[in-house]
Amino acid sequence: MTRLIDLTKKIQMQNDIESLEIVLHLFEPKIRVSLKQTSPQEREDLYQELKIRTIEIVRQYDFSNTYGFWEFTDILRAQYDMEYAESK
Repeated sequence: MTRLIDLTKKIQMQNDIESLEIVLHLFEPKIRVSLKQTSPQEREDLYQELKIRTIEIVRQYDFSNTYGFWEFTDILRAQYDMEYAESK
């Protein structure tokens, strides 16, 4: 199975519709579960809006602002240290 990040790159660089369909298929269960939190009359419109928003996010995702694992842990550690110091 292809990773989500690889599919996103193919969508952005090659405008690959097949990859976009795979991404939408991957998010389909989450979208369907989220729709259960709204009234039945609004579900179809919301379903379409969530799919459109998913497409927009995938097309606009910025790879340059993505942290690596160690960068992310350093950020979390610094944030935890600040919260701990403020609570004293």
